[in-house]
Amino acid sequence: MKGLLSVALAGMFALTACGGPHGASSAIPGSATTQQHVRHPQLTGGQPLDVLGGAPSRLFSLALNLFDAPLNGFGDVKVNAGILGVDAIDASGDSWQLIANAQPAVVNLLDLQDHPAKLGSGDLPAGTYPALQLLLDPATTNVTIFGRTFPVVFVDPNHPWWDPTQTVEAITVPLAIAGNPGQSITASLDFNVFQSVNFVNGVIEVTPTVAAGIGDPAITGKVVNAAGKPVANATIVATGADGAVANTSVSGSDGSFHLHALNPGGYTISVANTFKTNAGATVTASGADPGTPPTRYVVIGPNSQIDLGKLND
Repeated sequence: MKGLLSVALAGMFALTACGGPHGASSAIPGSATTQQHVRHPQLTGGQPLDVLGGAPSRLFSLALNLFDAPLNGFGDVKVNAGILGVDAIDASGDSWQLIANAQPAVVNLLDLQDHPAKLGSGDLPAGTYPALQLLLDPATTNVTIFGRTFPVVFVDPNHPWWDPTQTVEAITVPLAIAGNPGQSITASLDFNVFQSVNFVNGVIEVTPTVAAGIGDPAITGKVVNAAGKPVANATIVATGADGAVANTSVSGSDGSFHLHALNPGGYTISVANTFKTNAGATVTASGADPGTPPTRYVVIGPNSQIDLGKLND
């Protein structure tokens, strides 16, 4: 999330300076989902009964890192996520408590461009898991502008089935995880604020968009025009071999960008000078030349660190 949200948040700050509305309630509307599933408490090692296979099995370890991108040109803004923990979801839809925080761990997502927040690690019975759930506390998930805190409203909120009081926001993150006994796996999440946050009618709305990948790869580069000047607010899109968008980022005022939370494989990296986010905001690049934006093809491994250099836009 870059200059576009900067302008929106600046407008919101102007409203507050004039005594305008301070945002909407942090209460999440909607109704709890009724499911016949089991939530397994956090494992601490040993030989638990593996309900996936019906017999005792050994465990594997899963560690998680969280990334995002900074807010361009607006230093005194924080987008805070109150992280309660992370569950792994098995093929039957049951939840396995992977990481649990006694109190919400509040993280400023805009700090996580080139270094992650380490969410922690946990043990799971050996097997396959098609998704994770990132669990947020709505009361501590907010935006701070020049020291003043504003609640956010989740668009299409989702609550875990085990939370009938609807006090937890659950973000389902598709990620195919296959763990063997004794294995240690690292995965990266990208809470994409650029894609998730929009300022609508005086309210900060969040449409949670979280990408994920096995390992800890990164793709970096810099978008410039023919004169060598930086192109800001250009959207960087990573498209997989299946044609699906795996993740996006946006260039900063110096044209630089970072892409995280990608699975190993081949990706087409393209630049878009106009882009509509999942939250409904339209982002337009500044400083780009007329013509077709650039593309590159890269293949990454689980820990690749690839610098694409300058992309001429």
